[in-house]
Amino acid sequence: MPDDILAAEERCGFKVEEGDVLLIRTGQLHRRNVEGPVDRSAGSTACQAACLPLFHERDIAMLGSDTGNDVNPPQYSRVASPIHQVSIVAMGVWILDNANLEDLAEACRQRNRWEFMLSIGPLALHNTTGSPVNPIAIF
Repeated sequence: MPDDILAAEERCGFKVEEGDVLLIRTGQLHRRNVEGPVDRSAGSTACQAACLPLFHERDIAMLGSDTGNDVNPPQYSRVASPIHQVSIVAMGVWILDNANLEDLAEACRQRNRWEFMLSIGPLALHNTTGSPVNPIAIF
């Protein structure tokens, strides 16, 4: 999958750089919207652990996806969620799970523009590891 990210950079004319938010749309939500609820036990696509060196090299600030960001079923017996476990703990990368990227993808396609400012304000919750958010893309 790192090759997919590199190919997308070349095809769309951008480069993921230090401090960027990297959003990856797999189409999983679109599929669910068209076909109905998906049997999660059948597995799901997401970034593979092989992407972690690229994320580290590029020093991204946040990773978001229309998936849970980890492949299901897990690829490894000892590390169930390598994207979460390595990105958050070892790299300090914020994670945005199960984002609805459909409208954003359409807005990017219409503008033929794949870079924008992203504003995300989590709720001020205490003793938690997550929060609902309402991301706003500013072109």
